[in-house]
Amino acid sequence: MQRRNHYARARVRALLETLAILGAVAAGIFAWPLASHAAPATGSAAPDFALKATDGRNLRLSEYRGDVVVLTFWASWCGPCRDTLAQLNQLQAGEGGPVVLGVNVEGDAGRAASVAASLGLDYPTLVDAQRAVGRIYDVERLPLTLLLDRDGVVQATWSAKEQPGESLARRIEELNP
Repeated sequence: MQRRNHYARARVRALLETLAILGAVAAGIFAWPLASHAAPATGSAAPDFALKATDGRNLRLSEYRGDVVVLTFWASWCGPCRDTLAQLNQLQAGEGGPVVLGVNVEGDAGRAASVAASLGLDYPTLVDAQRAVGRIYDVERLPLTLLLDRDGVVQATWSAKEQPGESLARRIEELNP
């Protein structure tokens, strides 16, 4: 009788261990996409992408290698995004300023164009119609602004309620000797 109980306990233990291993594998499979799409860290290369601008042009981030680039992700419903967009418009207007690219993550080209026009933006407004670029850059909070050096390497990031402001201007000066 004890032998049967021993075998029964051993089978239950083996079943539980197998279920635990399968659970860990399943958790890893589901967590991998979250971990693999982390926002580019400072010092890492910014992932390349191509998007259509509201004026109909197709633009690729890698076309701006050799220039300092400010890349900002935004949405029309985001109040702080509008403040950042306007601030970057002033930055773009300066002599020797960086290339500024605004990426609307809503996927609605009409709405993005309307907001860009209402703010008088002088830089390209790109539309992430499939929301793929937002996923690659792990855009969770808006606005997200990145400063890229001439080699396309992320030098600094600002997110959510952090306005780039003067810290962005200082960093740009450091990159423009």
